[in-house]
Amino acid sequence: MAGFQPPINIIEAIERIKNNEYLLPAFQREYVWSQEQIERLFDSLMRGYPISSMLFWKVRGENKTKWQFYQFLEKYRERYDTHNKKFDTSMHNDFYAILDGQQRLTSIYLALCGHYDTHRYRKKWENEDDNFHICDFYFNLTATQETKNSDIEYEFLWLDRNDTKEKVIYIDKFEQKWFKCKHILELKMFHNMKKFWESPDYNFTEQELEKLGEFYTLIFSTSNNTKINYYLEEDDKPEKAVNIFIRINSGGTSLDYSDILFSYAVANWQNKDARTEINDLVDYINNNLGFNISKDFILKAFLFLYHSQIKFQINSFENGFIRKIEEKWSNIKTSIIKTFVLLKNFGLDSKTLSSNNAVFPIVYYIYHKNLTENIIDTISLKNDREIIKKYILGAILLKPFGGSGDNVLTNIRKVFIKEFNNNSEEEFNNIKFFDEDIQEFPLENIEKTYKYVIDNEYLNELMNYRKDSAEAFAVLSLLFNFLDTKNHDFHKDHLHPISKYKDYENYTKSQNIDCLEYNIYDSLPNLQLLDSNENMSKGDRNLKEWVEELHKNDKSEFMKKYLIPDVDLELENFNEFYEARKELMIKKLKEILRVL
Repeated sequence: MAGFQPPINIIEAIERIKNNEYLLPAFQREYVWSQEQIERLFDSLMRGYPISSMLFWKVRGENKTKWQFYQFLEKYRERYDTHNKKFDTSMHNDFYAILDGQQRLTSIYLALCGHYDTHRYRKKWENEDDNFHICDFYFNLTATQETKNSDIEYEFLWLDRNDTKEKVIYIDKFEQKWFKCKHILELKMFHNMKKFWESPDYNFTEQELEKLGEFYTLIFSTSNNTKINYYLEEDDKPEKAVNIFIRINSGGTSLDYSDILFSYAVANWQNKDARTEINDLVDYINNNLGFNISKDFILKAFLFLYHSQIKFQINSFENGFIRKIEEKWSNIKTSIIKTFVLLKNFGLDSKTLSSNNAVFPIVYYIYHKNLTENIIDTISLKNDREIIKKYILGAILLKPFGGSGDNVLTNIRKVFIKEFNNNSEEEFNNIKFFDEDIQEFPLENIEKTYKYVIDNEYLNELMNYRKDSAEAFAVLSLLFNFLDTKNHDFHKDHLHPISKYKDYENYTKSQNIDCLEYNIYDSLPNLQLLDSNENMSKGDRNLKEWVEELHKNDKSEFMKKYLIPDVDLELENFNEFYEARKELMIKKLKEILRVL
């Protein structure tokens, strides 16, 4: 019978997850909780605080195959193990789909049955154990030190296996005993627990035994306050389950608006598993091509390609629209991939592409002009590629999207077609997506939609960007566009080596002349893009030595090509060099950006 059901213990929930009696519908968002949120959840449970009621849907009959359903995560690893595995329910017994409560249940399940891996600082983003902290969930039984998290009474932490060696009782440098929480499931029978308590290996104090007993009680004999309360919906109409999910999440901040729209999109695809398709595309672009997009990007691409309203709105994702997107999905997916391959060939990646919004006009142009198969390397499209490269680098510099991205995107799409109407079948059949038969990417008309002024003040400020900024890469790519960036076989290089800054600083002090700060030394007038092999050859050579010894036969041409001013290139003359090169770079940028 529908309504609130008798509450259940934590161990009952764990067993039902293990037995796949609890599954997640495709329209559920993925797991997003941090380690600290899980740690605080268990502190709340131990303190007897109630956790909010959950909402389950009884799935039976044909509904078991009408939707895609997924298992709970058994482990979590940043970027890699974040997607739930699809579960074949065709031969499965009736089960419960979790409409509300997935984050809390997953957190409990990971803490007691899995592990949670976080990326190690400065390690590669590759799915290898050495690049991650592989963490198990531990409970501090001793608690003689100040807790890591504030306002905590019971301290739970995710601890790295390199430190704990996966011991059931880990003793830290303060002699605090930490209990590995997943071991509690092996102590379900009370005689096992009693044997563990009395083990001479651990020499528990009375306080430590008391805490361990409280944790045992929480898992196996949960008090009424902290038992899992849930409301059961038994209506056979799956649309009702979706609507309930949307309604309970629309009013709060617990679910992003785009997550709700994603739920709509996933729920209305008929033949493909939208969740897997979109997640796989996002993972491929991020992990294989080196960018950083989310499912929000894919949803926005749907709207930019095919909907009159670019802004996220629930009524935009009505059934007819989403089913038409499903029909076009294969071509849309390929166009998005080819767009990011093109951007990668320009030398861009997640660090240098500072605005994903800037990508949508490129996707639109490539997709609706049917250039997907040819845009990457066809000779006849070389000029188009150069224009698109200039557009994306300009967008990185000029930052046209700011805080009003939807309005800017709407204005940019009007460059392609002034009145976008998707109210008929025709709009989905490629009848008209351009007001005229444009022959190349409309860079100049797009830039006319931007609200910015490029003047001397702006260009001088631009020169302050430092080596590792996206803006510095964009400027250098515009100025040194003769370099082949396709294989990322280039380096951002300091003309006067960064290792020589201390020598420069000491010299200026000894001569009592102005010393430019380190951030100025590291900024654009002292930077160039250089072929990686040539940069390896250059090493830490003084600028003057490098120019005169390695390029003595083509010195004049080389200096002009790399915008090196005709001044004394000794390090001691850095101040004059800096101003002279800044002037050359600004002059060249004015030509490229068509500044009068």
